Amino acid sequence: MKPKAVDFVSYSVSDMDRAEAFYRDVLGLDVAIPRGEPGTRSSGFMELEAGGTTISLTALPQLHPNGIVALAVQEVSVAVEELRGQGVQILMEPIETPDCFMAVVADPDGNQILVHQRKDGTSG
Repeated sequence: MKPKAVDFVSYSVSDMDRAEAFYRDVLGLDVAIPRGEPGTRSSGFMELEAGGTTISLTALPQLHPNGIVALAVQEVSVAVEELRGQGVQILMEPIETPDCFMAVVADPDGNQILVHQRKDGTSG
C-alpha cells in the first residue's frame, strides 16, 4: 500500500459546541463542513481547515477514542487486502458512505489508521 496523502486527522470530542468554539474561535480555523441539524446523524460531525489540512471533529468516541489519521489510497478494498496479507489487524472492514470508501486498521501498538478513498478522486 502506498498512501497518496493524508486526507484528514480526526478527534473525538465530548461536547461539540465547546469543541467547535475552541477550534473555530480560539484557534481561528475555518469551518469547511458545518454540523448538521440537532438530532440528525451529521449533528455530531464537522470539518475545519488548517492550512490545507482538514481536522474532523466527531462526537462518536467509540469510533476512534484517541484520534485517527486518514490515509488516502487509490482503492480501499485493494489496500485492505494487501494489509491483511501482511498480517495487519483489520478493525473495520471497508464500508461505503455517500462521499467515500473507508476501512480501519491498527498499527502494532493498536493505534487506529483510517484507509480512505474519496469518490471524487481527490486526496490531501
